[in-house]
Amino acid sequence: MPTRIAENPAAALDAWFAPLGADPAGAVAFLAEVADRVARRPRVLVLGGGPVADALAGEGYAVTAAHLDRGLLTGLRFDVVFAGPEELSRLLVQRDQVRLVRRLSSLLRPGGALVVQSHHPDPVAWASDALVADHDCTRQILLLAGAGYGLRYVWPAELDLMAELAELALDSRWGGWYGEPVAPGNAVVSVFRS
Repeated sequence: MPTRIAENPAAALDAWFAPLGADPAGAVAFLAEVADRVARRPRVLVLGGGPVADALAGEGYAVTAAHLDRGLLTGLRFDVVFAGPEELSRLLVQRDQVRLVRRLSSLLRPGGALVVQSHHPDPVAWASDALVADHDCTRQILLLAGAGYGLRYVWPAELDLMAELAELALDSRWGGWYGEPVAPGNAVVSVFRS
């Protein structure tokens, strides 16, 4: 896989993840529905924060916006944990992704829900996608044009196995926030329950 120094890696990442973050209102409505199914007064963790965390808090939910690498979550438990599209894909080794899912599972209260948003892999379409410089199907690494480093994509069945290893079970999976069917190349939202 070619390597090079990126001129503006943030712009490449923003362009790749923009379609998944284009509807924070949809994400908020979806997460609120999941939260209300899970608990009467749910506590929600939104990894990384941003407009989804702000809007959920504005709707009256007890929201914590945090990064796992800062160690601020020791001893806390949540009814819903939301991991946006960048959380898993920035980890370039499957073993680290499994550890992340286990860590997120450990933050859930019994009966809680882990919601993971990601891209549904589509290697055929990537061949003609201007945002994609290359991909390594063996290691499942996607190199974005201009980013200079890779992202590791996860197939839905692989995510299911990661969740199972973390003692979570698939509750539902959708192609977006409004119950769309799952399709390669589009968003995929998976809900796992403890």
